[in-house]
Amino acid sequence: MFEVSCASCQASFDYNPDDYIHLCPFCSAGFIIDPEEGAKDLIGDHYIIPSTIQKENLEGIFNDWITKRYHNPGKIKSEFNILGSYGVLLPYWVISAEAHTFWSGHSAKKNLYPGRVRDLASGFLKEEGRFSRRYRWAILARKSPKEHWGLERLHHPRESVNVDWEGFPLDETMGVQDEGLKAIYEAKVPFKYEQTNEIAVASIQTRETSAVARAKDQINEYHRRMVKTKVGTLYEHRTEIEVVGLHIVHIPFWYIRYSFSPNSLFKFFTTVRERRILIQGYTKAVLDAELPLNNSDKVMTNMVVCGILGFISLTLSVFIHPLFYILFVMFIIIVGLSTWKIINREKIDPEIIKGHENTEPA
Repeated sequence: MFEVSCASCQASFDYNPDDYIHLCPFCSAGFIIDPEEGAKDLIGDHYIIPSTIQKENLEGIFNDWITKRYHNPGKIKSEFNILGSYGVLLPYWVISAEAHTFWSGHSAKKNLYPGRVRDLASGFLKEEGRFSRRYRWAILARKSPKEHWGLERLHHPRESVNVDWEGFPLDETMGVQDEGLKAIYEAKVPFKYEQTNEIAVASIQTRETSAVARAKDQINEYHRRMVKTKVGTLYEHRTEIEVVGLHIVHIPFWYIRYSFSPNSLFKFFTTVRERRILIQGYTKAVLDAELPLNNSDKVMTNMVVCGILGFISLTLSVFIHPLFYILFVMFIIIVGLSTWKIINREKIDPEIIKGHENTEPA
């Protein structure tokens, strides 16, 4: 850590040289240090969206969420245990942009003219079109989007297309706010540490030029995937993106860590492990969550049940009819595949967890 004086109030504080914009803990001013000349430039357009959640409210939010998903609400208190929780304000570059896309391609005709034979000339139809969208595209201003669990899956597009990046349209992906609250973007206020409600504030590490380039790449790819849902074979796709605004916004998120330990016979088929929930701090929406039962638990249950049925089938084949051998073989194959899947799951689990397990930020 190094010490620097604020460009606004001249107070001294420790700073991390990996940060791009440094935030003064005394006056909340943000400034950039020129690494060659040492000059300091104050930044404007820095906002914060205050959290509407207090830490003592998280248990109620968790209970409401799990009650709608668990078959036996009466056992929630005895089978679920909250291990910990924390809040963090993450910085996002919010890029206001207009995107205009032209596309062309071919699709198979559904109806042919009477007497015509389907071929390349008559069996396919050339299609083209154009559309425009306006976005407030949010790009995480941190070096690693996987620093906090769940952030790389916040994109919820209008169209049913899959994406694999950390950028998202801010107004479309944060859940619906409570009645009487402003839309999340309209709720922003100038950044002040007094507005953080004692939640950890993550520093700003990436430049605006990098954020704009990433946003353009993601919007271009998003529009290409949208077009692929409209046409069979895409021949041409061109998207023009115009950036009309840029600023930094700190957005609140809350994390809940919990465990699930059933009291029924199912406890012999499941493993007690930590699960996580990601909550938006302003709208109180659950953005992502790990369910109490995962695929490994289901595969283990399937293996045990099929093993029992296989033993019963083998017994019936010996004492009643040899045709039960067929069922025995089928159940043994299922047990074998389930065992293979569990073994391979255990091999890759450490690699999946590596880099995803996070501790509470300072």
